[in-house]
This record gives sequence, C-alpha cells and structure tokens, in this order.
Amino acid sequence: MQVIALHTRLKPGLEAEYERIHAKLSPEHDQALRDSGVHSWHIWRDGLDLFHTVVCDDWDGMETAMARLELTERWHQVIHPMLDMTVSQRGPLPLVWQLP
Repeated sequence: MQVIALHTRLKPGLEAEYERIHAKLSPEHDQALRDSGVHSWHIWRDGLDLFHTVVCDDWDGMETAMARLELTERWHQVIHPMLDMTVSQRGPLPLVWQLP
C-alpha cells in the first residue's frame, strides 16, 4: 500500500468549475480508479493550489493501467487546460517526514 501526495495549481478563475467537475465523478471513472488499485483519493484546495493524497496499491501500476483507458484521455482533455502545468507537480511529492 502506498500513500502518494501530489500538488497541482489551477489557472485563475477556474476554481468553481474545477469543483463542479469533481462534485460528481462518473461511475465509469470511479470504477476505473478502483480497478487500478486506488483505495482513496482526496483533494484539498487553498486558493489556486490543489493538494492530493492518493492511497493505492501501486502508483506506477495505477498510472499504467489508467493510461490504457480512453476515459483517461477524455479526462485529461477537460482537466489539463484548467491547470497551470508550469507549476503543477508532474509526479508524487517526495516524503520529507512522517510520524512513525
């Protein structure tokens, strides 16, 4: 089991649209994430900054499985234009510390 942290940043003015899109994930997308080994995915927003935590069996395996799906391409076509990709972390954040 892995816990992954991610950081992304929204483009200004898209906060409400981002939250609207995430308010109801399609059952197909939900099932694809679960089938790829995701147990939970949380997103917090502070202004334009988005902080994600993902609990999954294997992050690399999940990314590989999801990349094979056409729904992932559709999702990226909607979400990526909303993100400032010059600032957004392209992969997991390095773990600095944890309470043992």
